[in-house]
Amino acid sequence: MPTLLVILAVTVRGGEHVAGLREVGQAALQHGAEVLGPPVPGVPIEVDLRRLPTVSSWDPGTPLADSQRRDDGSGQPVETPPVLDPLVERQRAWDGPGPIVIEVHNVLGTFSAWSPNDPTGDVGADYFVQAVRGGLATGSSLIAVYDKGTGDRVLGPFVLETLAPSGPCTSGLGDPIVLYDHLAGRWFLSEIANTGDRMCVYTSRTADPITGGWCFYEFQDDTFPDYPKYGVWSTMYTATTNKGGAGPDVYAFDRANMLSPNGVSCPTARPTQRFANAPNLPGLGFEAFTPVDLDGPAPPPGTPAYFVRHRDEELHGDPAPSPTLDRVELWALAVDFGNPANSTFTKQPDLLLSEFDSNLCPPLGIFECVPQPDGGPDLDPLLEVVMQRATYRRFGDHETILGVLQTDVNDFPDHSGERWFEARRSGGGPFTLFQDGTYSPDAEHRFMGMTAMDGSGNILLAYNVSSESVYPSLRYTGRLATDPLGVMTVPETTLAAGNAVNNSNRYGDYNQMGVDPVDDCTFWLVGTYNLMATNSRRVQIGAIRFEACGEALIFSDGFESGDTSAWDTVMTD
Repeated sequence: MPTLLVILAVTVRGGEHVAGLREVGQAALQHGAEVLGPPVPGVPIEVDLRRLPTVSSWDPGTPLADSQRRDDGSGQPVETPPVLDPLVERQRAWDGPGPIVIEVHNVLGTFSAWSPNDPTGDVGADYFVQAVRGGLATGSSLIAVYDKGTGDRVLGPFVLETLAPSGPCTSGLGDPIVLYDHLAGRWFLSEIANTGDRMCVYTSRTADPITGGWCFYEFQDDTFPDYPKYGVWSTMYTATTNKGGAGPDVYAFDRANMLSPNGVSCPTARPTQRFANAPNLPGLGFEAFTPVDLDGPAPPPGTPAYFVRHRDEELHGDPAPSPTLDRVELWALAVDFGNPANSTFTKQPDLLLSEFDSNLCPPLGIFECVPQPDGGPDLDPLLEVVMQRATYRRFGDHETILGVLQTDVNDFPDHSGERWFEARRSGGGPFTLFQDGTYSPDAEHRFMGMTAMDGSGNILLAYNVSSESVYPSLRYTGRLATDPLGVMTVPETTLAAGNAVNNSNRYGDYNQMGVDPVDDCTFWLVGTYNLMATNSRRVQIGAIRFEACGEALIFSDGFESGDTSAWDTVMTD
């Protein structure tokens, strides 16, 4: 019988004190990881990406393809009494002038005929690399490279599967992810193989994605790894997948041996480790953890990798002694690649958020919720997951975890807004909630949020917007580190305005935002909007920075924010 540990958590949020009793115990510590297959050899890929065939993103009149999200059919929410989001009025009461932000770039990205487009991208030393799903009959991934200085596309789009030397990954199925491992100065690309049981991973051999060469790794899973999301950590690459209500999986990949030591060779990665027995959340047929991805300096040595998922007590069938138990679960993964029996996946104390409502749009179903003009189908708000990327950042006196999820604001039925949260810890203690807020300044629906924090502690929040009067568009807001807690203070700004409906309820599945690793100030984001009357989705790339960013923050080990020479990589067993 599992031991129950009762934790009293007290959190201070902008003058509001919330206390809650949480029972932690069942599967709180999982010892010993599954090993997925043998070691995975790295295959060198000698290629100048400029010589790969360029394919068309989308031609007018081309029929749009629609894919279905994996779900076991149990995720049909039921009606629950609406409770007005307790944070929305605080946001709406904000009437300050707001900080100044600068749009460095606002350019058209690479898009495709597939629904969802799954736009993803990250920024490196000299380039922004972007991907979408689409391009071939299977929906394989398209990759394009943009000059960071000018915003111009310098190559592509090309089909990612053309990099695979052999095997199942020569036919891709999409769900692409692009990350830049700034600690190592290497790129990370991934998609699912069309066989549905392989994760196809490419790591660049240098910081130059165009001519520096790549290493190819084919990781096998025992079932379809749907909705894979990845994270960079100092000791591993992490991943999560949706297994259709069978329990969310988390993975650890051998980062130390997926990085070419000399820019030429590709080492053999030790076997992938997986934990697949985290408890299910009742009420969802689609569920997945979100990896916490690293920005800025490396975490202190010995820090585990983190994963988050949100838990709404009403939707997930929890006992409801009080409305203060809505929370974000935080889990920690410590991996021993030399001895998987020593690896652990451990539940941390919950981050107790103010009441939120994930129960959008019953009884129609959780995949159809956000309205469009002209009678277009209601769009999927992606209510089930903390959106990618959840991020970690280390400062001199504290560490932070930042994320965003969708909530029903409940000022009228089924009104989607952005609940964002920041957790902190100091001195190696537990993470606790530092601030949270709900961004929903008016009757428009906001969904598929993305957020990140720059090296000065400022936060940018971007998202899609749609309603019966607003076509699917991209907007953003933000806040300075010194602004009042729980409030976005940047006046909402449109990055890309739509003028057409989306003819499928599947929209994007995810957007993505990162921070320039060189200046540690410029946010780069990529997301979907709709343009023209032919149901053509477009993808927009934005580069935005706060005018106030760049004030030096001195870290406890003596280096300043923005000093990338101190972003040491830490790779241990």
